[in-house]
Amino acid sequence: MLDGLEQAVRGRVVRRGAADYDAARRAAVWNGRKPARQPDAIVQVADAADVQAAVAYATAHDLRIALRNGGHNWSGLSLRDGGLLLDLQALNGLAIDAPRRVATVGPAVRGLALAEALAPHGLAFPVGHCSSVALGGFLLGGGFGWNAGAWGVGCFNVRAVDVVLADGRLVRADAEHEPDLFWAARGAGAGFFGVVTRFELDLHPLPTVIRSSLLSFPLAQLDALVGWVRSLVPALPPWVELTLMIGRPPGVVSARHEPVCSVSVAVFADTPQQAAAALAPLADCPIAPRLACVLDVPSSFAALFAGMDELYVAGRRYQVDTLWSDADPAAVLATVGAHVAASPGADNLVLALLLPPPPAAAPPLPDAAFSMVAPLYLGCYAVWDDAVHDAAHLAWSRDLMRALEPHGVGHYLGEADLTAAQRAERSFGAAQWQRLQALRRRYDPQRRLHGFPGAE
Repeated sequence: MLDGLEQAVRGRVVRRGAADYDAARRAAVWNGRKPARQPDAIVQVADAADVQAAVAYATAHDLRIALRNGGHNWSGLSLRDGGLLLDLQALNGLAIDAPRRVATVGPAVRGLALAEALAPHGLAFPVGHCSSVALGGFLLGGGFGWNAGAWGVGCFNVRAVDVVLADGRLVRADAEHEPDLFWAARGAGAGFFGVVTRFELDLHPLPTVIRSSLLSFPLAQLDALVGWVRSLVPALPPWVELTLMIGRPPGVVSARHEPVCSVSVAVFADTPQQAAAALAPLADCPIAPRLACVLDVPSSFAALFAGMDELYVAGRRYQVDTLWSDADPAAVLATVGAHVAASPGADNLVLALLLPPPPAAAPPLPDAAFSMVAPLYLGCYAVWDDAVHDAAHLAWSRDLMRALEPHGVGHYLGEADLTAAQRAERSFGAAQWQRLQALRRRYDPQRRLHGFPGAE
């Protein structure tokens, strides 16, 4: 079994049964709740040539292939039973062409690393909200990141990709070369049928002023908070990111540790005057009582990352799902509030984005696999520490999603529970889903690379 694998690649091979196999297997998933699935071997590739060699080996030995970019996928899709897991952690090169405002990055580069490298050049990119998210999975899944209202989702800022295909070829895809492959690379997520070894990204000027505010209230004030936020959203500039949080964010204390509802605002402005004007309505919030009130605080990408990293702590256990909705936000969020009030743990949280209506002359979304959006977005997070509480938190999450489903039109692929029925399909428009399946049959007819669970 696996004869000659070590000789086929320059990187390290960890076979099932080796003393360090379980540590390597568990490290492939960031979530503290690890799937039991076991690949036959983990190949820690050294470079793109190693990816080609591993794919060729898998083809010759009729093995399937799974991938790890950063291991942040909540469903743990890096781990599949049998075959090879290609660990891409060594593909972390990063080069910046500041005059052209272009970066070339490997799939294992973390968002924080990219943000820190770009800042001295006065440049930025809509990286993921959690600092340890790797760009590979983030961009393939769409990439809702910081300041996406102004800069767009991450995948629409990808200008080219280098991809190892299932037949072992290394190709470059952009809008003019391999356009079908480029179309799929911008949003296909775990349904992509190649191994991206490098991304070329369009960059943006770094905002001169980043400021933030946070207001928190007892959960009983959720309906009032939703009404007030709905009045604010249509007038917000695209460079203002407003998030509703239902649950208790770090640092907010409530009586008997009861859940709360909060509004968090981050502003990415060109001048202090712009930032102050954008945040001014928060000072006039009529809702009382307030449990926390932090207004117009100077911030930075580092500070924003630090705040979000308090919500997403490595080693904790997570069950996460998403929903796009075009229903009345008050009704949808009332359902959320009732479930959060009955949560089995203090740290379960739902994040909600109410998107402003697009301008009448706004162009449609770019033509890409990423195709599912709606006016209201929900990210639902069950978070706990002890495996003995798994059943309670999983039941809470799934009950919440069942209650929300009548309000939903689809899911955000980047954070959806892809092990749930129809999650993958409902993360795309109908035409885009059909096109993606046809392209997968064309580019990977033997299904060498694992795709979505249940749609293999």
